[in-house]
Amino acid sequence: MNRVVLAVAVLGLGSAASPAEPQELTRCVAGQQVIDKEGRSGVVVADDSKLCQVKYADGQIYNWIFWNLRPTAAPAQPGLVTPGARVPDPIGAPPSTNAPAALTVLRPSSNRTLVYRADRRGHFSLTATVNGAPIRVVVDTGASLVALTLDDARAAGIGRSELSFNQLTQTANGRVRFAPVMLREVRIEQLSIENVPAAVIENLDQSLLGMSFLKRLKSFEMREGALSISW
Repeated sequence: MNRVVLAVAVLGLGSAASPAEPQELTRCVAGQQVIDKEGRSGVVVADDSKLCQVKYADGQIYNWIFWNLRPTAAPAQPGLVTPGARVPDPIGAPPSTNAPAALTVLRPSSNRTLVYRADRRGHFSLTATVNGAPIRVVVDTGASLVALTLDDARAAGIGRSELSFNQLTQTANGRVRFAPVMLREVRIEQLSIENVPAAVIENLDQSLLGMSFLKRLKSFEMREGALSISW
């Protein structure tokens, strides 16, 4: 299989976010205390340019795309989990001034999570509906875009005459031309994402589900031969 390596641009950390306008994380830094998209806090436990492994108070670790995280005002010590928001007091109960800060642990919602098993080669292959057409894709976090073969693009309603192969990318077989396109919808079972940037690549023998789709998820995790997708 020709695996596409489309580089993802990674920006350095900017200035600290102001309370009125929180700044999203731009890369994963081990030891950085973060607040996730759900408002829960934890600590990044590994450096990575694509996925942040965030450890919560109960010791559980979940992978987040750094888009969905923002740094707190002060960095934490590596390996330590610092408390976040307090647990709300019961309705009608007077506020407690001595209660210790507690951390609410984020877990993917069971009714908004899809799980897939790896095949014999260790790849995660699944059927996605692209512009209404079922297409077999392989999940590839090394590809910055969803990548389609010419045949799969045609099945999705994108004709050869509509394509302009005016850009280059690197694959396992060398540099190849590709045509940028915008997909109306990419659907996996009950999960649907609209307006997904993609590339149609000449001589590609397997369509890929890349980061232009994956980064729109709340989180995804590859562990022990299973892929979990949450949104």
